[in-house]
Amino acid sequence: TVRITGKKEDVDRACEAVKKIIQEQSNRVEEVIKCDRAAAHRLVGPKGEIVMSMERDTCTRIRVDRNSEPCTVRITGKKEDVDRACEAVKKIIQEQSNRVEEVIKCDRAAAHRLVGPKGEIVMSMERDTCTRIRVDRNSEPCTVRITGK
Repeated sequence: TVRITGKKEDVDRACEAVKKIIQEQSNRVEEVIKCDRAAAHRLVGPKGEIVMSMERDTCTRIRVDRNSEPCTVRITGKKEDVDRACEAVKKIIQEQSNRVEEVIKCDRAAAHRLVGPKGEIVMSMERDTCTRIRVDRNSEPCTVRITGK
């Protein structure tokens, strides 16, 4: 129950404002999407940038719970906005599921040659192959992690 008191014209304005909020709230929906931790991490992005951008673009609220397995993505807003956000989320999840990762072990000298001066060789390979290549020269043997973008 909402009780509004005051002058007639003030109460009328307040009633209209309350009714508008109640109507807007009744038009809101929530969708829940499950995904693995890697997809959830990709959805959030660095410093939450990807999920915040999706929220702005779709006028929805998107909450990603990475503490559960599978992870839970809750999207709330107007039906048409939630539908658009769900499409965007599902697209990222699908892209993530298509990603492949290979790990190659090598000695320190090979890792050094792979990186090249100022990282030029590995950066050139990343550009040419559209992959992400990370070389961990601190482990023995060294680890080269190649991931499709």
